[in-house]
Amino acid sequence: MHDGMSSWSCRYEADGLCRKVDGAYCRPGMKGCVLVGKVTFQDGVIPSPVWPPDASPAARETARDGTPHPRSTPADP
Repeated sequence: MHDGMSSWSCRYEADGLCRKVDGAYCRPGMKGCVLVGKVTFQDGVIPSPVWPPDASPAARETARDGTPHPRSTPADP
C-alpha cells in the first residue's frame, strides 16, 4: 500500500537553508523554489519563504516578490 509520502533532495539546500532563496529555511515549493509550477502539493498552497531570525534585511526583500536575490542564485549548469 502506498502511503502518499515521497522525498527528494535539492542541490540548493544546505543545512536546512535554501541557497536559491537567499538563505531562507528550505520549504519545498516556496516562492522562488525550483519546484514552483512543476509540482502541486495536496493543500494547493505555495508557501512563502521564512528566514532565520539572524537573516540580513536584503534577504528578507525576497519575500516581496518571491524571487531570489540575484547575487545569491547559483548559476544553473
